[in-house]
Amino acid sequence: MPPANFTRCEELANELLEKYAITEPVVNVFEVAKGEGLELQFVKMPKALESVAGFLDIDKKIIFVNNDDPVNRQTFTVAHELGHFKLGHKPDEYSVLLRRTIINGTYSPVEQEANCFAANLLVPENMMEEVKEKYKITTNETALLAKMFGVSSEMMEFRIKRLNYGKCNGC
Repeated sequence: MPPANFTRCEELANELLEKYAITEPVVNVFEVAKGEGLELQFVKMPKALESVAGFLDIDKKIIFVNNDDPVNRQTFTVAHELGHFKLGHKPDEYSVLLRRTIINGTYSPVEQEANCFAANLLVPENMMEEVKEKYKITTNETALLAKMFGVSSEMMEFRIKRLNYGKCNGC
């Protein structure tokens, strides 16, 4: 399997932001997904699958989202699954999205790409810079930035770390 193409992920995320004229947070990824022809179904996962955040049925163009997750988790789930869809990943290349802490090196290239796409869609670098400048916020104010972008603090911490390093690496 070829390595993840993070540049392509960022470009596709930026194309969607431009297409939907999204210039400030919060990115309404639910509307973007619908605009791209995907149906969203919020479902109660069975006990055995309660750690599943969501998954994409590419054939039916449906993103299934765990109804019990907080909205910021659902937002990331939809953005991640939209990433699989927009990146043209094949169903046998990816699996269900599990709620777990992101750890470098644990994801396949297609999962890294979907994560990178989601991060760039939800917290694009240019929006981050504009928000920091406009409101005089530093990247140390993770919880505030997360709230402003409608994402979890964990996701924002990870995104800030990646932006500071200047490379995505599965962001």
